[in-house]
Amino acid sequence: MERRSKIRYPVTLNVRYRTLGRTDRISGMGRTVNISSGGLLVEADQRTQVGAKVELNIEWPSLLDGSIPLQLVAVGRVVRCLESGFALAFKEYQFRTLSRKMQAAPGEGWDGMENAMMRSARA
Repeated sequence: MERRSKIRYPVTLNVRYRTLGRTDRISGMGRTVNISSGGLLVEADQRTQVGAKVELNIEWPSLLDGSIPLQLVAVGRVVRCLESGFALAFKEYQFRTLSRKMQAAPGEGWDGMENAMMRSARA
């Protein structure tokens, strides 16, 4: 019997994540497995713990006005841990726009985003 109250959609998108808090901080890269308005399942390269507060930055596939890159920024709690990922219930989320210069190259992660922001600030 299905217990979820929201419909999940099988969507594969790149994700950067990091735990928020003072202890056991981790960050990593992953991919969404499925997503709903209430949460998502992430295939991840780092292990998290149930209850951990996590911030996600998800590369959104659609462009605003056909040219402006978007990302979904979400914060939530880990509700389930898997061998290779975690399920997260959204606490809050919002779409943000990025300039093309601010997009991190694939695989650059948080440092790449910071480097992109520095390049953008110097431009």
